[in-house]
Amino acid sequence: MVDTPKDGATKSTRTKSTGPKRPQRRHRPREETRAMLLDAATNLAIERTRPESAKLHNPLADIRISDVLVEVNRRNPDDKKLTTGAFYQIWQDQAAFQRELMSHVMDEIATPGAGQIQALAFELVADGEAPEEIFRQISEADFRWTSASPELFLALGLGALAPVDMVRDAQAGANERYVNATDHLLGILLRYARRRLRADRTMEDLIWAIEALSVGYLLRSRTHPDIPKRTDRDGWTVQASAYLGVVHAFSEPIPDTSSETIFDGIPDGHSIGISDGDSDGTKEPERPR
Repeated sequence: MVDTPKDGATKSTRTKSTGPKRPQRRHRPREETRAMLLDAATNLAIERTRPESAKLHNPLADIRISDVLVEVNRRNPDDKKLTTGAFYQIWQDQAAFQRELMSHVMDEIATPGAGQIQALAFELVADGEAPEEIFRQISEADFRWTSASPELFLALGLGALAPVDMVRDAQAGANERYVNATDHLLGILLRYARRRLRADRTMEDLIWAIEALSVGYLLRSRTHPDIPKRTDRDGWTVQASAYLGVVHAFSEPIPDTSSETIFDGIPDGHSIGISDGDSDGTKEPERPR
């Protein structure tokens, strides 16, 4: 029904709503929107990399066989071109290829520079260098060589982001070789330094502590290369000082009355005993104290 005012204008009889007013949408500031999107994206990234996530992201999923074939053929222009047929004669699908690729990467960095480090250590021992100086030089050399390895940084990224089971399987053989090689060298150097593991520590404890220290400094060196290289008044880098600190924290001096000796592991006839003498009465070279 419409009332007609005296002036002839039409007046609406619609009644006003008595319910709650709908809230007006405010205009969100640009920076607030930016923060919300970044926060949500961060949460998604975290959820997708959690060990318990139902759909874990595989960082190697973007490495497609078609791209690999292009790269192989580019590197070998004079050879017969490889095709997808060659690929499927080896791997049944992309997933199998990516799993083996993961293992390959981990194998590549299992014992980076192990041969050079061992040769350096034995040379320093043969020259009669002080144990602390040997630990300093091998730690700095190892850090220098591994920091120049792009494969190592790739492996670190894969270890942090790839599915846990995939990483564990890929690292199994590599970890065993790394522990065995490092165990052999550290065992010799500890005895040379007249030290032994503490009763409540194992060699694996020491090895993984050293690895954790090295990985931390390697990652930091990507953005702040000066941090691990800072030196004290004696020329020791912070990385080498921390390395020696870990060795001392996990080991203890061998009492002077001990007859423990190093009986193998040194090439070229360099016997490095730390006992007072051999059974035939000849004295070993005195160890630095």
